[in-house]
Amino acid sequence: MILRLSLELPEEHKFVSLTRRLGTTTLEYLNVAKQDIDDIEVVLGELTSNVIRHAQSVEGCFELVLEYHATRIVVIVRDKGTGFSRDKIADAGTERPDFDGDMRLGGFGLGLVEALSDKLQFTTTDDKGTTVVAEKELSYANPSDARYAAEMSENSGVSGEVTAHFNKGAASQ
Repeated sequence: MILRLSLELPEEHKFVSLTRRLGTTTLEYLNVAKQDIDDIEVVLGELTSNVIRHAQSVEGCFELVLEYHATRIVVIVRDKGTGFSRDKIADAGTERPDFDGDMRLGGFGLGLVEALSDKLQFTTTDDKGTTVVAEKELSYANPSDARYAAEMSENSGVSGEVTAHFNKGAASQ
């Protein structure tokens, strides 16, 4: 593994853009192919948006883990919310409440995540919450970048691990 980022974030909409940016910055640094970076940005946005919209956990926060490997990225989103069953999700294109209380057409996110990920797994966390694991194989702009990522991964096991906790309401201070 090259890097592991672990973040505990409030279930607040303003953190969606943060997760997208944090997730793509290392991929850009490693010179991963632009299409893969764009795909991961969408996956992160959809998964974190879903947690923020639907988890409704007592703690009001969720965990995001990004594991950067030489050949793939693993995105883990874990909440302690109300949980859900995929077979009980309303059909894509049906109306549902938006963040501001207005109605919107929704339900397209999980289909996008499934299409853009190579592996996608949902499990129940603590009898209520949900853990989603999405994996995507990575391609690089050129072979030397792929070799560099492989060397980073081989030389040190985990080159770096960063853990951060954002307090609820921290972004407004």
